[in-house]
Amino acid sequence: MKKHKFISFALLAVISLSVTGCSDNKNGSVSNSSAESSMNFAENLKSDGIADNEISVAINEEADVNQTVFKLNRIIDSGTKSDSGDPYIYLDVTISNSTDKEYDLSVLNNFYLLMPDSQEIHFDVRTQLYGTKNIQNYSASPFTIPANDEFSGIIGGFILPQNVQDFTVCFFPTQDNTSDKTNVVKVNVTATDIVK
Repeated sequence: MKKHKFISFALLAVISLSVTGCSDNKNGSVSNSSAESSMNFAENLKSDGIADNEISVAINEEADVNQTVFKLNRIIDSGTKSDSGDPYIYLDVTISNSTDKEYDLSVLNNFYLLMPDSQEIHFDVRTQLYGTKNIQNYSASPFTIPANDEFSGIIGGFILPQNVQDFTVCFFPTQDNTSDKTNVVKVNVTATDIVK
């Protein structure tokens, strides 16, 4: 029995020495290459095929990319707030499809809000539950973009931090290829663009 305890202790010592030997310097600190790669993640998005082509437009201005015409008509503040006081907001959009094939888009996959501090806000299912029951012309996600036609309606939503008034709405015109995020449409929004 003592022999097995000794072998276990010896193996533990060898493993500890191996881990220490993998550090970058004499004091045993671990390389910060993973931290550096995390910091460079946003910078490397374009090299990964995400947002290679950015199209910036104003609210009520059309962006025509990937056989899709996107227009953000307005931002709607529903008047409803989360438990922490953050407002539920929705997007009133028009999306035209110039292809011969209809496809579905999802708020979770195709939209996000970019905050001034570069934080991303994504679709929140609580807002869909509220929108379905309380907002006229609301379309639950996913929604269909008809072939050679357009979709017009209110989608979302998002829970916006209550202290934020200016942000950017981002849209990926993926058509039916949900992983094609080479193009992104960005619409800057200010407090005056939000309607109750």
